[in-house]
Amino acid sequence: MRTLMMEHRPEGAALALLEGRELMDWRLVPEQGLQAETVLVGRVRQNARGMAAAFVNLPEGQVGFLPESEAKQPLRPGDFVLVQVKKPATGTKGPYLTQEISLAGRGLILLPLSTSIGVSSRVEDEGDREALKALALRLKPDSMGLIMRQAARETGEAALVEELSRLQARWQTIQRAAEAPNGLRLLWRGRSALEQALEDFGAIDRLILDREDPEAPAHEALEHPFAAFAVEEQRERLCRRQVWLPSGGFLVVDPCEALTAIDVNTGKSTGKKGADKEQLFLRTNLEAAAMIARILRVRGTGGIVIIDFIDMEEETSRQQILDRFRALLREDPVKCVVHGFTSLGLLEMTRKKTGRGTGP
Repeated sequence: MRTLMMEHRPEGAALALLEGRELMDWRLVPEQGLQAETVLVGRVRQNARGMAAAFVNLPEGQVGFLPESEAKQPLRPGDFVLVQVKKPATGTKGPYLTQEISLAGRGLILLPLSTSIGVSSRVEDEGDREALKALALRLKPDSMGLIMRQAARETGEAALVEELSRLQARWQTIQRAAEAPNGLRLLWRGRSALEQALEDFGAIDRLILDREDPEAPAHEALEHPFAAFAVEEQRERLCRRQVWLPSGGFLVVDPCEALTAIDVNTGKSTGKKGADKEQLFLRTNLEAAAMIARILRVRGTGGIVIIDFIDMEEETSRQQILDRFRALLREDPVKCVVHGFTSLGLLEMTRKKTGRGTGP
């Protein structure tokens, strides 16, 4: 059973996805500041010629960064511009902006200011890509563009048409708000934390919220759902440097400046020489692959990840690990790319940075 639960905290909305009672994903969505997807009207403050970008004054006192590559018009100081937050502010860096407005649903992304079509790079099968591209051409509104997401493969055309209608209505609401006289103003705050989670995680068997929400889908209200399912205890274990595996092996996770390194060890597991030892290593590596997929999601790890699986002699064993790990990462709503084993036997992968890192 897949359970999604949400708790409201002073710092934002915390969401946890469980399969059975195991924590698979965790995220904290701040309720303050300009978040990704927010659409607003800003005013060009100054051009930074050396950086091929402009700084843009935004509502709520923030200053955003708009590269020329993300602009659809010449950027002149004093001009009011329609922009969307692509990446929220981090540290001393202001929000990263774009004029390529996109409105995301579960199966579709509407591009109201473009006419291009595309298919998510997470759809790897060429036949699926061609079928989705043909469907995008059929569904695409006049003078707008569409990107077909991975979830569109399992979504019926009628449901996609309904989702597209909702996204178009959202754009019309934004347009009406944008017609007001010039001035800094927020037009749309983006999807709620719960909306994003429901669309990212797909089919959910049970939804538990810490308060009644008349706008949410069918759900249960439980005052402290995380405590009832030991979510924080599980998250704490998955965020340790040493994480134990079910059979007695363990992982050592070392986040560094340039990458995250993960070492797989047999630990308390024992085996005999030859085929028995190969099977022990294979079993431990398969457990490690499943645990690493969880760790990446719960910690919000992004960037380069290098994994030192236990060395195995059989090429078929290494391929089994590679296939299993790729399958597990397809369930991750954040884009992951597995580049395979290096000449040193290390598995190299990347996971898109989201700004949701929570681990040490």
